Amino acid sequence: MGDDEYIEEIEKLKFFLKKLQYLLNSNCQIDIQKLRMGEDALNPNNTNNTMIDLDYDSEDIREELLTLKVGDYIKTVKDRRYPNTANYWIFSKNINGRDVYIKFKILSVNKIHLMSFHYAIRQIEEKPYKY
Repeated sequence: MGDDEYIEEIEKLKFFLKKLQYLLNSNCQIDIQKLRMGEDALNPNNTNNTMIDLDYDSEDIREELLTLKVGDYIKTVKDRRYPNTANYWIFSKNINGRDVYIKFKILSVNKIHLMSFHYAIRQIEEKPYKY
């Protein structure tokens, strides 16, 4: 694991998930980055194409984020581009038989930035919490 990534303590992770659920239930806006800079628009594993394949819209993403559990957590990473902002939290969930990589951060009480929501490109890393 690099200097800019770590495993969050379980109590902080549980608190983060409760906060996330509260914000999502308060109609917090989800800013979905459908295509990353320099990313191939035809790549089947980018966020936009994964959403199309799953027939998902922002409300479906909201529902998936609402159901994240401690056992879905992978790690937390610092934002390299904007180091003085909140960290990204990385999870994965099995959706329709495929692992989906989910990377997002809470920007404020009314905005979540979803950087990634796509089919896993490589094997999902070992998850630190087994439940």
